Amino acid sequence: MDSEHKPIVLITGATGNLGRSLGGTLGRDYRIVGLDLKESGGDFPVFEADFTSDSSIELALRKFRDAFGSNIASVIHLVAYFDFTGKENPLYQSVSVEGTRRLLRGLQDFEVKQFVYSSTMLVHAPCAPGERIDEQQPIDPRWAYPK
Repeated sequence: MDSEHKPIVLITGATGNLGRSLGGTLGRDYRIVGLDLKESGGDFPVFEADFTSDSSIELALRKFRDAFGSNIASVIHLVAYFDFTGKENPLYQSVSVEGTRRLLRGLQDFEVKQFVYSSTMLVHAPCAPGERIDEQQPIDPRWAYPK
């Protein structure tokens, strides 16, 4: 199937390590398009989108629609603020929480078949070495990022 007729997967955080890896893997079967802070000249188109700004998300999604239409097979949402200090930062709220809301609002005018939200297992209580963490593990975030 030529690239024009492949279903589209929209990846937010597309220029990060996970976004690039997913794009490379999924690109065999899907047409990959990304949103991220900076446009990229990589293996797939990436539209600039600042998740702290309503107008930036609106503009990025308008550009996406103009280029690719309104049908999206899957949105894989990877955007989140993260730092290694462990300290509170207003960007956790404005990027990770409000940025997700901005994206969801903006996608209301699209036909999205699937929305995948990626988060962290750090929201769960720690377990013993070798023990598996799954959804049954109690919620007990210990520092700013998983909160």
